[in-house]
Amino acid sequence: MKLNRWLWAGALLVLACTAVSCMPSREPFPLLQPDAASKTEQGHTQAASASVCQTVRPAVVTLYASTEFGSGSIVSPQGLVLTNYHVVQAAGDGQIRARGWNGSLFKGQVIATDPANDLALVQLDAREPLPEIRFAKASTFQAGQAVCAIGSPLGRTGVITLGTLKGTNENGDLQSSILLHPGNSGGPLLNQQGEMIGVNKAIWLSETGENVGIGFATATTIAQAFVEQNRQTATAIAQQSGFPEQDAMPQAPISFGFDLPIEPPTGASLPPKAPITKRLGALINEQSLVIQLVEPDSPAENAGLSAGDRLVAIDRQPLSRLEDLETFLSRRPSSAVFTISRDQQQQEIYLNF
Repeated sequence: MKLNRWLWAGALLVLACTAVSCMPSREPFPLLQPDAASKTEQGHTQAASASVCQTVRPAVVTLYASTEFGSGSIVSPQGLVLTNYHVVQAAGDGQIRARGWNGSLFKGQVIATDPANDLALVQLDAREPLPEIRFAKASTFQAGQAVCAIGSPLGRTGVITLGTLKGTNENGDLQSSILLHPGNSGGPLLNQQGEMIGVNKAIWLSETGENVGIGFATATTIAQAFVEQNRQTATAIAQQSGFPEQDAMPQAPISFGFDLPIEPPTGASLPPKAPITKRLGALINEQSLVIQLVEPDSPAENAGLSAGDRLVAIDRQPLSRLEDLETFLSRRPSSAVFTISRDQQQQEIYLNF
């Protein structure tokens, strides 16, 4: 398996790879082991965590950098936003747009970056105090505890995903059992109290490009220090009369491509760009033919296809490349039988267009 940073910033629309078909015999990093009490309470705390996450959603924004987008956490009432470096690196002039949970639109400016830890700070041009997310203390991190992530898949701010904290890897990053997608980049990983314990930045992919449900986040011990180092700069900018004029906020993401890192991690490879197959309503990995995302109310969703399914055949004719599917769809059939691989088992899905 391989670690892929989402340096696919605003593409939460974009990737979700497959169910596991190539799992290793051991975890990729040493894990902290939860105690028995943590395991017993997990079912109860998942529900509580979801409820708390709902109250935190107003403090998470969708960030637009050029034609890409990602997520960010408001960490001060004056509109200071913490996110990933790779989410904002496409904004060459540092100008950012943001959309809040209630639909509010903001102009913003990148004021600090930390590529080594994949962090960045954006100061929004906030005209009134904004809700903020609190940082958790490192001493409260415990493997096995319920966590939730908030992000912007398909550009929809405030989508909540539940999971479990698995532990801490050797470089201090938090590792969670949670199914994230590219729009979660830069968004918060939260504990049951709604406190930020990490900034989501990566997922683990199998050798066939499948999302195996393991996410990675920069711990808030690092992120909070980064915020404090740059808080004075942010305060000075927030007190200015205004920001440079910008074009109108896009109503929908413009690009489905990934933002690639300047320096990818050693040994890591990046997934190919995944075009959206519009008639089907799904994003498909060109290399693995894994469905990465299914659009709401699309033929794919209505038929029961989901992110993680790998396309094997269509009308019982083997698929070897994405062009084969596109050629079939260009004939505008009224229906089709998709053979897919799901949870390492093949099944047929009947789909009407």
